[in-house]
Amino acid sequence: MTAAEAISRLKTEKLTLAFQRKPVLKGIDLTVRAGEFLGLIGPNGAGKTTLLKCLNGIYPSQGKIWLQGVDLKNLTDKEVALRIGVMHQNAQVTFPFPAGEVVLMGRYPHLKRLQRESGQDYRIARESMAYTDTLQFAQRSISELSGGERQRVLFAKVLAQEPEVILLDEPTASLDIRHQEQIFQYARVLAAQGKTVIAAVHDLKIAARYCTRLVLLKDGEILADGVPEGVLTSENVSEAYGVRALVYRNAMTGLMDVYLPVPKQAAKRIRLHVIGGGGSGSDIMRSLVEHGYEVSAGVLSEEDSDFKCAQFFGIDCVSAPPFSGISEAALEYNVRKIRKAPLTILGNVYFGELNLRNLEAALQAARLILVEDDVPQKRDFTQGKALALYGRLRERARVTTSAELMTAVEEVLAQSSTVDGEKEGNAVAGGMRHV
Repeated sequence: MTAAEAISRLKTEKLTLAFQRKPVLKGIDLTVRAGEFLGLIGPNGAGKTTLLKCLNGIYPSQGKIWLQGVDLKNLTDKEVALRIGVMHQNAQVTFPFPAGEVVLMGRYPHLKRLQRESGQDYRIARESMAYTDTLQFAQRSISELSGGERQRVLFAKVLAQEPEVILLDEPTASLDIRHQEQIFQYARVLAAQGKTVIAAVHDLKIAARYCTRLVLLKDGEILADGVPEGVLTSENVSEAYGVRALVYRNAMTGLMDVYLPVPKQAAKRIRLHVIGGGGSGSDIMRSLVEHGYEVSAGVLSEEDSDFKCAQFFGIDCVSAPPFSGISEAALEYNVRKIRKAPLTILGNVYFGELNLRNLEAALQAARLILVEDDVPQKRDFTQGKALALYGRLRERARVTTSAELMTAVEEVLAQSSTVDGEKEGNAVAGGMRHV
């Protein structure tokens, strides 16, 4: 790589694009260097995906795009593919090829006409699949894979292509939280190894955590460009998204965090109850709020980060003095909220004598989800009392992890709606028979 390439591996000058005379991109000037992980952020319709397609030569834009110092318009499709790899959002593979063959297709730009893949091509494809934890799918038809599995296979295909520039269009749209984090970790490592990674990112928290640089787009223009701390300000995000945003430093993780209120029309008007403590409930409460649920919480210590989280989001809860047990009044409050909620979620809580009553209260839940990131035996400091109660809860609860929690919540609520509907129908039918 030359010094010039290191300065500007990809560069645009006055990049402009319009559809049916409607401007979509308006004079974008952008220079991206080797080793950068650039996140394109902004509301829907800001131009993120359109910009990526221009950078890959798909859309015939006005202005200049320089790829490693060469005008993109002077390169053939194959020459572009040797330099740029693209992973589209929810890409469809219409033929039932084995996943291993799909990844091997990433080697196409390196092959001459009618040339067959070599042993090296197969090795690179296998290494790419191993890197993305998809090697076990090599013989399975890609049409049989889940959306998340398919996305990881397509990411492996991009890696097998060995491009210097990687374009990702919201690459984690179909992935659970664990694999979302994994894809962005991969991208961060690739950038650290000298690749240039440009990703359209929907989740601002993930963008802040993994991208080395952010470009905030609004209405086809660059509103802000720079390091995440400089771009993700409350003022910038509020202006771009048209809502009152809050950007702050998460007290638990030490990382930048962004809160965008859920639009009223997206609110689900279902109140779910969370039993936490010791920081185990903060992410649960936040995720529920961001998915539009109303939330109540159990008994929380005034010095607990969970209590501070509940205060921040305006969540109804009851506080207890530090290092004190749960009083009768607090227990009654907790039970009352649990009985009113269609679903209660018990976090990955560590149990001692002071919070045993939280487990007793959870026995009153109509439906219960247990979050188990650690086995309960490691979280019991009551010589088995908590485990005995927890075992009773586990017999009738849905057990999941933090990464899979929102999926579990949606499935339990959907199932409960079906069951309740059947019960109501049976009751009506029974009444008609009685008459």
